Amino acid sequence: MPEHRLTPLLRPRSIAVVGASRREGSAGHGMLAGLLNAGFEGALYPVNPKYGEVQGLPCFGSLKALPEAVDLAVLGVNSAFLEAQLDDALETGVRSAAIFDTCYLDGEDGRGLLDRLKAKAREAAMPVCGGNGMGYLNIDDRIPVTIYDASDKLRPGGNVCFITHSGTVFSEIGLNDFRYACNLIVSCGQEINGGLADYMDYALALPSTGAIALFVEEARDPEGFVAALAKAGERDIPVVAMKVGASELGRRFARVHSDADTGDDAAYRAVFDHFGVMRVGSLDEMANLLTLLAHDRRPARGGLGAVLDSGGEREMLVDLAEETGAPLATIGRETRARIRPHLHHALEPVNPLDAWGVAANYEDDFEGYFAAMADDPDVAMVVFCGDFQWNPTTERGYGKALAATLPKTEKPVAALINTPMSGMMTAGKALTDAGVIALCGTREGLLAIRHALAWRDRGRRGDDGPAGGPDEESVARLRTLLDPGAPFDAEALLAAFGIGTAAGAGAGEAAFTVSLVADRQFGPLVEIRTAGTLGELLGEAAMGLPGLTPADAERMIDSLKAGALLRGADRDAFRALLVRLAALAGTLADLADAVRIGPVRAVGGRLVARDARVARPAA
Repeated sequence: MPEHRLTPLLRPRSIAVVGASRREGSAGHGMLAGLLNAGFEGALYPVNPKYGEVQGLPCFGSLKALPEAVDLAVLGVNSAFLEAQLDDALETGVRSAAIFDTCYLDGEDGRGLLDRLKAKAREAAMPVCGGNGMGYLNIDDRIPVTIYDASDKLRPGGNVCFITHSGTVFSEIGLNDFRYACNLIVSCGQEINGGLADYMDYALALPSTGAIALFVEEARDPEGFVAALAKAGERDIPVVAMKVGASELGRRFARVHSDADTGDDAAYRAVFDHFGVMRVGSLDEMANLLTLLAHDRRPARGGLGAVLDSGGEREMLVDLAEETGAPLATIGRETRARIRPHLHHALEPVNPLDAWGVAANYEDDFEGYFAAMADDPDVAMVVFCGDFQWNPTTERGYGKALAATLPKTEKPVAALINTPMSGMMTAGKALTDAGVIALCGTREGLLAIRHALAWRDRGRRGDDGPAGGPDEESVARLRTLLDPGAPFDAEALLAAFGIGTAAGAGAGEAAFTVSLVADRQFGPLVEIRTAGTLGELLGEAAMGLPGLTPADAERMIDSLKAGALLRGADRDAFRALLVRLAALAGTLADLADAVRIGPVRAVGGRLVARDARVARPAA
């Protein structure tokens, strides 16, 4: 098998540490100490003209003084010295580099240094991790390349690859959660030469990768990113993503932080939906979801089976389950019969189960409730929802009962801790060590469960295969109508899409704008947007990729609140229009940046529109 282009960077056989230092507590000391303490087996060369020896190793004055061209040069110097060090690396045949500093020079306008570093690395085809990042940890091979000694963080047996545009999140998600372990953590920063798509492609070739998690500002290589997502789908590897920069202020800060263009959030949503990427809204939600995906037990069919010791918290749980879309199981008669004898007479054997009655034998009773839930065919996983002070009284008993349930079922058994500070730091580690999944925060835990169950059901989404491509006659007609040299005829264009003309949107009827758009990152997309007064109130839209299936189009319509107003033949007509536009998207992209049709409404299954507009590509 040919070597992956990132192998010299992520699995180097020799490393030069530029800026290595004797001074404990400094980044230069930590970079080298981490590699030494991790037991790096390749050649290791400290580089610093100040020293003749650093941490027991001979120290060299420059990269040019090394006895060999190394696989990786760790350029642990500030921005004022970066360009010269990269030049030395390129001149001496170094195969890859890692950069931590910001790549901004005081007094230099714009992104001059960063642009020069990118140009040089890319011309030489040298992979570079960073800059403005934390490097990486190859935990499978015990290679920590970062600014501190992370050797004690290299927990073996991890199956989560985490790739992030945030150096702080590098530690928060990658290193500081005891509930799951990573095989590879990359802080790719400004992506001088190597980005999300490259690292994903590398991770997908690792036998240890069981899930990929992303903290994303921008997919700088959209085509490669889409290809990596497709490869993850083919290999049945779940992808979790937190996409930031949706707000105007977030977009501005991303540009300052890493020169990132965060793009159109609706376009990213379309890409994520198309490839089944699980998008999370917070780091807590991401960590909970990774805890579920990394665990060796997978949810069975059905919904959540929950046991509580509080009537009030049960009400909170069902409210949040409805809000988050986390499905609750409907337990059967046999399960209810098993629960009834142990339950206080004032309580009812239903799911979720409020099970607290009296303190006597409560531990045995709860173990019985958990086991009964686990045996129910409609229960995917069993959860105790409550709080854990990890005191000598009741909460410790709940933990024992959960652990005692594990040998009786192959389903996941979890603790959903309502107020994390009351239990995660005390009981969470003990629960995890016992094999019980510990989820942090009620809403964030339920969102993670919803994602995990949706991933379980990914093969049952009702997909009906891609629609056939457009016929040549239709394409030729549309290209003639969109030809910049021909007079624009909106009515003829509508007719070519099978849409009639109408002056008004129709009182009380749902109206939508349906468009072909050229996204600056992901290219041709199809969009449906709620129009009229409802559109002004809701501000909602959905996008889809070329090759949209009828089932994809149905999900786009369902994602709009106004979509609920479309029924029967009217819904069928909009679904068919979206599929047709998606099939044509790639064939018309050279003639129009956007084709907007609308407002469109359905009358007895026939679509009518007020107008069509075309935005031409810039000359």
